[in-house]
Amino acid sequence: MSEKKLTEQQLLGEQGTSLISLAVSRMGYVWRPTSQHDTGIDGEIEIRDAASGVVSGLSLKVQSKAVSNFEGETDEGFDYRARQRDVDYWLQHNVPVILVLSRPRTNEVYWLPVRDPSGKVRERKFHFVKSRDRLDDSAAAGLAELVRTQAQGVRGIALRRPERLISNLIPVKFLPSRLFLAETPHHQPKAMGQALKGRELIFENVVRSKQVLTVRDLTDPQYSFLCDRGTVEDFPVEQWSASKDPVVQREFVWLLNSCLRQFLRTSPGRVLFDKNSNVYFFPAQEPGSPTMLSYQGQKKLTAREVVKVLVNKKKSHVMGHRHSAMNAQFARYGNVWYLEVSPTYIFTGPDAIKPSKYAAEWTTGIKRLERNNAVLGQLGMWAEVLTQTTDLFAEPYPYLSFGEPLTFQSDRGLDDAAWTAGDEEAPLAGNELPLGLF
Repeated sequence: MSEKKLTEQQLLGEQGTSLISLAVSRMGYVWRPTSQHDTGIDGEIEIRDAASGVVSGLSLKVQSKAVSNFEGETDEGFDYRARQRDVDYWLQHNVPVILVLSRPRTNEVYWLPVRDPSGKVRERKFHFVKSRDRLDDSAAAGLAELVRTQAQGVRGIALRRPERLISNLIPVKFLPSRLFLAETPHHQPKAMGQALKGRELIFENVVRSKQVLTVRDLTDPQYSFLCDRGTVEDFPVEQWSASKDPVVQREFVWLLNSCLRQFLRTSPGRVLFDKNSNVYFFPAQEPGSPTMLSYQGQKKLTAREVVKVLVNKKKSHVMGHRHSAMNAQFARYGNVWYLEVSPTYIFTGPDAIKPSKYAAEWTTGIKRLERNNAVLGQLGMWAEVLTQTTDLFAEPYPYLSFGEPLTFQSDRGLDDAAWTAGDEEAPLAGNELPLGLF
């Protein structure tokens, strides 16, 4: 008579699935083990909103492997080599499949998707990173994002978690109380510029229909060469700022842009406007030398390299400069005017003035490398430039000021690490030299 036996490997396997069950329940999801016909899948995880208890109907399959020791283990991670036929089977599923590797004697359990976040098929060798791939509460967002990106026909998933959203809309806090309008002999912007050339006179203005509109008091004698003082009229700023006439709105935006250029010239870093690319940028203080800007970040005093010198690593000569820059557009939403800020860069040559011939390649390269935190950091820097006062010995700009970026509070959010996990990395080598400078 044959005796029934339960092998050590079977016990180890049950211990592994128990660890999965415990980890999944702690993150608030649903674990359903496979009860029969186990052909390479040990169970499934259904995504659930832990706050409301609502189950989503969205799930992923789990293949559990419990082992006594991890192959090639180091402090950083370890490997697992799957059979090719198993990998092929996992990839046939129309829902995501994860491989869960556990070591019951140390209560350790880790996970990796069979198809990595970029959509590429993994090789037979899976490499687990201990600090990144642990199956615990921190894995909840990653599992939800995996379902969202890889399951067929799945809608987006936003977990119930408080999140503060920072927009790129910076409110205009202060406008001049009145605008001045007068007839002018200088009927074109170019003619007005010629009239001002060589004079140390600040004059923000818009030339329209043989008239000039400005924030400056045209009754002041110093402006007599620019207008007919007998025709000067002044109006409440609301006549332009609150107008629904698109022509009037456009003229007001032109005037705001003129004010913004002057505002930024007196800001820390002496930000300039580049007409060719229509962006504001930090100029180099000296060709071949970096420029740093110190400002108050979200949590601490921060210094940022706003002009970076780009050097040929092989020949050690200066190829150009990368300047922190921003696109900035005024827009009115409701009764409030905002400055919409989009961080970007411009690239100049060795003289730090003329545009670089590599500008397009360098711009593409850094945009592919940057992630959300980098862009948020740039936005925070520009917000500080726009909101902080000038130096202690200079008067603040009198016709324009800004508040803090508009923020929103949401009770649902996405985990940034999981959301960007599938982003492709930009190649740092193998292309032309310019892409290898960062």
